[in-house]
Amino acid sequence: MSILLRSCALFMLSLSLLACHSQSPIDALDAAAQSLEENLSSKRNSAVTEQLHQDFSAQQGMDKKAAQQYMLLLFMRFKNVNILVINRTCQLDNSYRDRGHCSAQVAISGAQGLIPERADYYKVNSQWQLDDKDWQLVQLQWD
Repeated sequence: MSILLRSCALFMLSLSLLACHSQSPIDALDAAAQSLEENLSSKRNSAVTEQLHQDFSAQQGMDKKAAQQYMLLLFMRFKNVNILVINRTCQLDNSYRDRGHCSAQVAISGAQGLIPERADYYKVNSQWQLDDKDWQLVQLQWD
């Protein structure tokens, strides 16, 4: 009887673990955008870089290498980087199943101490591509 009970418990545990890992594509996209926000706020340059697609581009011709250099410069300049994302919406592309888009209003502040020295507000639009099982940021635009 204890073997049957133990087998049932292991089966239920396996099902619950599978349920945790089977995210819908839109939930996975939203989680990737959230992860990017957290990685930037925590100044995890390598984690952010991993989320950038090899063909990443942003305004004014910024490619992946330029984005890495820009992040490094900002992270060295400001001890504290705070990002507040408001009204983020993500949606899957209707034409391509491996593409998604997110938009949000973003407030970014940087400081050496507790009081922000600089704060900027942006409307951000991003395009993401699903590579294998991870969403990667392909394009970033802001106003």
